[in-house]
Amino acid sequence: MSLTPPVPHEMAAFAGERPGVGAVPVGRPGKVGILDVTLGVRDGRTGVDSRFVKAPMQLTRPLYIDPAAPGQAFLYIRTTGGGLAQNDRVRQRVSLAPDACATVTTQAGTPVHRMDAGMASQWVSLHVADGAVCEYLPGQTILFAGSRLLQTTDVDVAPGGTLLAAEVTLTGRLARGERDGFDALAQRVRVTRAGRPLLSDTLCVTGATAHSAMLLAGWPVWGTVLVVPPSPSTVPALLDAVRAVLPAASGRLTAAASTMVGDGGVTVRVAGDDPVSVRALVGSVHGLAREHLLGRGAVDLRRM
Repeated sequence: MSLTPPVPHEMAAFAGERPGVGAVPVGRPGKVGILDVTLGVRDGRTGVDSRFVKAPMQLTRPLYIDPAAPGQAFLYIRTTGGGLAQNDRVRQRVSLAPDACATVTTQAGTPVHRMDAGMASQWVSLHVADGAVCEYLPGQTILFAGSRLLQTTDVDVAPGGTLLAAEVTLTGRLARGERDGFDALAQRVRVTRAGRPLLSDTLCVTGATAHSAMLLAGWPVWGTVLVVPPSPSTVPALLDAVRAVLPAASGRLTAAASTMVGDGGVTVRVAGDDPVSVRALVGSVHGLAREHLLGRGAVDLRRM
């Protein structure tokens, strides 16, 4: 399994090793975390069929906390580290067998620390089979000043599969007055269905461009919701329902929704000044989509 995703040319200068600056190189113990898990169905309940986990990654046993769907598994990905540091490589792959239903989240947010050399990368691959439902809801990502992150999410959804994904990114420790001080950020999201691209979204912000209002600097908090239903025929009604709950643009919050290629899914982007309000709107959109597609509301992953 490859550990580092393709590196954009804008990030190439950060990907190389720089000996003699005190950075622990790529591949040393504790610098590579791997999670490879396959989920299947037994006796009407989704569980772990196989897994390979390498420290500092950890995976909880499946929890069953939704009374409306007692067979749905909730898995928490944990790490013994305190976030991502220079030259960390995190590789995660989650595969759902036919009719499996699971929510994958993290223990908390992911801070990306200041780096004197190198960069950190996090590469997530989700494979959703026919009839399976995958919710991917990681905690927020927080970019410390001087941090460098390459983050890639690849999703392959089979016909008849369902994806509900949401994430939030902060461009600094806002409570400390820190904003847009990161060195580099590359985010790539690719969604395919039966080999057909539904979404390919790439953002690369480095150096002085981190302060460009044309990129991220207009807003310090960004949220994204991705919804791929089992059938494209449900997308127009879902899009109308989502747009009905999005607020009008204001000085503190803005949001928009659009369809993926061929009406294969819905993409929602939220930007704002306050992480609480952005997370609340992202959660509302995710809950609405969950109710629309699964017939049940969202589950509070932090309080049970």
